Amino acid sequence: MVYWILLQKSFMRNMQYKVAHLINNAASAIFGFVFIAIWVGVLQGKENDSPYTALDMTFYIAAVQCILWLSGFLTAGLNIHNGIRNGAISLELARPTNFFLYVTSQEAGRLVYNLFFRSLPIGLVFSLTVGFYIPQHILTYFFLCISILFAMIISINLFYLVGISACWTTEIDWAHFVNFTLLVGLGGQLVPIDLLPASLSSITPYLPFAGAIYYPVMIFLEKISSEVILIQLVWVVVLTCFNLWLTEKARHKLEIQGG
Repeated sequence: MVYWILLQKSFMRNMQYKVAHLINNAASAIFGFVFIAIWVGVLQGKENDSPYTALDMTFYIAAVQCILWLSGFLTAGLNIHNGIRNGAISLELARPTNFFLYVTSQEAGRLVYNLFFRSLPIGLVFSLTVGFYIPQHILTYFFLCISILFAMIISINLFYLVGISACWTTEIDWAHFVNFTLLVGLGGQLVPIDLLPASLSSITPYLPFAGAIYYPVMIFLEKISSEVILIQLVWVVVLTCFNLWLTEKARHKLEIQGG
């Protein structure tokens, strides 16, 4: 129950910044238009030699810009590193709650807010301008909801991993940069991962980054089997278990150091 309350409080806190966030939404839409223009220019006259048409990439980029607010643009380190710098981490770990769930539930509330006040408005903008794909099969919506949920959990875990690493490194800027670069680069933000060089496209489908962006987008576009949700599920379990274990290691480290 306490984690559900934290999620709600986080959602309500973000509600106070709805107007300010409209600027971010506009910027995200503009970036989407730029990427779409680039892909249309690249594919013009070459669509017969490409697995994607200009319209396919228009729908792809539009969907990516929406999903990024759910699994890409998360709080750096989930703010864990700030607690380590000012010593608040000691009190947070001493609370009679699970620290992992305590932190991630707050970020989950922010992502739920993003769904309603960032992703959906941006999708509406694209639908009124360049077009937005509408799934043709009812089951697609069911699998899409599961895939998006798993994508959010995967990303929260990746960003939590960066944050909790501050217990050993103090500074997380480099880890956050590497994590975000891999997320957008190997997650298919700009280029679908099946268009990457063979050396990369053979392994990227099995990495967590694909589960955070590429798979939910492709399920939405109905261009991939829903079986890829199993790959997402594996990463959800693996990353969650690993972070729970790492949290205990961080707790012991602080206790040994007298934190």
